[in-house]
Amino acid sequence: MPIIRDIIYGAAERGASAAGLCRKLGIGMADLNNSEKRTDFETACLSWEHAVKATGDPLLGLHIGESSNPSIMGLLGYLMQNSTTLIDAFRQVCDYGRVATNMFDYSIVEKNDRVILLYSPASTWVRLYPNGARQATDQAMAGTLNVFFLLSGRKVSPVEVEMSGPRKKDRAEYERVFRSALRFNSQENRLIFRRDDLLAPVLNHDRSLFRVFEQLVKEKRKAGQPKTFGEEIQAVILEDFKGQVPALEVLAARMNMTVRSLQRKLAAEKTTFRRISGQIRKEIASRLLSSTDQKVGTVANILGYSAPRSFRRAFKSWTGGTDEQ
Repeated sequence: MPIIRDIIYGAAERGASAAGLCRKLGIGMADLNNSEKRTDFETACLSWEHAVKATGDPLLGLHIGESSNPSIMGLLGYLMQNSTTLIDAFRQVCDYGRVATNMFDYSIVEKNDRVILLYSPASTWVRLYPNGARQATDQAMAGTLNVFFLLSGRKVSPVEVEMSGPRKKDRAEYERVFRSALRFNSQENRLIFRRDDLLAPVLNHDRSLFRVFEQLVKEKRKAGQPKTFGEEIQAVILEDFKGQVPALEVLAARMNMTVRSLQRKLAAEKTTFRRISGQIRKEIASRLLSSTDQKVGTVANILGYSAPRSFRRAFKSWTGGTDEQ
């Protein structure tokens, strides 16, 4: 279910209704955060078909992949986070990928100084729902790059990308995401890396970005149950979204309420979603900058800022006591 959750939440970030997509798929909003719950083949296939239609984004998979994190793989994500190197993390995906999904096969081939990662959607999926299979492949391949960044703190780019099917008219967008030579209409979907790049270490437990989030969650839990609605929202963002502040509509859907109802409840506590978002970003940024060796640019990227300058401006307003509404 984590994979479908990311499809639905990713679509909601781009204007679709999360609750509406769940209704079309016949699943409950609460099920999205159940990492143990599995869906049938048809529902999994249709999730992409409905999401693309609802957003009007023909490259939805590619764009969702840009912000994918290890939690999309459920429990497998934790194995990746505790791997030694990036190549070891992907080996976990190859060995245990079926735990997360039976829609995809992942494999790895090592040749001299190159490492080839292969992505193979189920043949039945490709035959019955070719667009959905393509979207999922785009998400998996683009997602690999972002997951590698989150695991290692480094921007790792492939030397070459091969993808099945025609995508010529969208070449510029694929080049922007992959920052690599592209070959379409290939027999396989492959990311080809320099071996040395994938030997980059996964941040150890003292420096791991994920450990920072886990420590924050533990502290919040130790403090007891949330006493206010605002505190409840903070807990949801930290635990369910791993510190990544979602769009307001996505959060409202997760809380099983409308955007207007959520805003009214916050207003009753004399606060806003924007203020709570700022508080969370401030706390995470402070922890990352004080307890890791991450640079400002990296922290800005992790927190979703388009440029370090934007992050510095926001951080200055937090530490200077400026009240953002």
